[in-house]
Amino acid sequence: MLRSTLFALFGSFFFFGFAQEDSTVFDFSKFREYKEKYKVNCLQEKITDNKGNGFESLYGTRNCRTILYGVAYRGGGNNYYHRTDKRDNKNPLPNDGLQSLLDNGFSKSIYLYKHNFKTAPSSMINEETSDTLEYYQLGGDTETERDSILSFVYSSIMNKEVGPVYLHCWNGWHQSGYVSTVLLKQFCGFNSNKSIEYWEECADRMSRGYSRIRKAIRDFKPIDKYRIPQEISDSICPCYESKNKEITEAIAKKEITNASKDNLKSLKVSIKFPSNVSNLPPTVSTFLDEYANMLKKKSFLVVEVGGHTDSKGSASYNKTLSEKRAKNARNHLIKQGVKPSQLKYKGYGEENPKNKCKDGVRCSNTMHAENRRIEFKVVQISHQINFESGSAKINTKDRKILDEIKTILSTNNDMKIEIGGHADKGSGSENANKKISLKRAESIYKYLKNEGMDMKNTTYKGYGTSKQKYHDQRDRRIEFKLFESK
Repeated sequence: MLRSTLFALFGSFFFFGFAQEDSTVFDFSKFREYKEKYKVNCLQEKITDNKGNGFESLYGTRNCRTILYGVAYRGGGNNYYHRTDKRDNKNPLPNDGLQSLLDNGFSKSIYLYKHNFKTAPSSMINEETSDTLEYYQLGGDTETERDSILSFVYSSIMNKEVGPVYLHCWNGWHQSGYVSTVLLKQFCGFNSNKSIEYWEECADRMSRGYSRIRKAIRDFKPIDKYRIPQEISDSICPCYESKNKEITEAIAKKEITNASKDNLKSLKVSIKFPSNVSNLPPTVSTFLDEYANMLKKKSFLVVEVGGHTDSKGSASYNKTLSEKRAKNARNHLIKQGVKPSQLKYKGYGEENPKNKCKDGVRCSNTMHAENRRIEFKVVQISHQINFESGSAKINTKDRKILDEIKTILSTNNDMKIEIGGHADKGSGSENANKKISLKRAESIYKYLKNEGMDMKNTTYKGYGTSKQKYHDQRDRRIEFKLFESK
């Protein structure tokens, strides 16, 4: 780390002390060399594909992409799809991957997760050339970790003798994508909207739940000590052509509605499975880790994991397969710390296709793939809103929870919702308690409506004291009931 920092400081002094008078002092050849070597021009282009194939001398990496020509590259570790000696996806780079990076002149590799890093070598040395590849574990989520990564990358920019840095997670999608946006904001002038769009485009299709990464991308601000001249930026920054220009422009003009932003936070999501598979592929387990984090923060939710299949095979086989998919997903969430009481699971087999592909209907493989899935839906909201005696006023703390509940309920268009108001028996007549319970339910209904929620499937009702749960002041409450729409 000290050595890298000295490189960075010396490089900065060297460039800014002399380059302004003679621009030929700075050597751009390394950037051109690696651009020619891997023959990719734009950020979205892959050097190795999802199974680690493509550029044989980088075998052992996965979904490898350029971030900065000759300076920084991103990707995953090819463990799950390795041709031999396969191992679990949640591991650092296999040794042949590290060797490939060393042979390609890389100076450092950075593992962005902690799982199993103790099994990895701290460095590898080429005995013939004495070149060294150093291997670090830095998540990139803290200010200190980001600064270390920026220091390594800055050193590689400013000193042609320092090889590129390979930043990797498991699949080469999410965490490596996040760290890439930090580098693109710092060295290529990307703004937050462009960075988020790039991250989403290079992630898998289940990225909608990763709100923490979007927030981290927005929060990062370029750091003065790592700024580089525009001439260097132009030489190291790949092209990026947006595939969603209309969306980008709408975001820039603030034309995206609050409702569409809220959909990104939805807990109602669908995840595809490969054919005839019930075990969790990396694409699914990686998403579930993030989904678990969301559920742990929203402990008042109960979610059903529903398993589904295509119409190929017998109905009984598909029913069993769908149950296994749902159960495996539920068990994975529990292992990640979600309370079992928050999770239900059910196998629906081939009963609820997302398209016309039922028995006897000819469909393409793409259409069948839409039906091989697990789906999550909120089936219960256990948060209880309480009131002062004789009052229907919503306190500040509950308003914040209601905002979260509104987002969740707004995405469950196939659910009917009842807001039930209740009263305790401590004071007041039966008629007064009936009125105050109705007023409490109405106040919640109006709050959600005023906040923009579509209330067409929502009703409210006052129960008075007829449904006591606690037989004390806690019965001055609101509860939500969710029903399937018929």
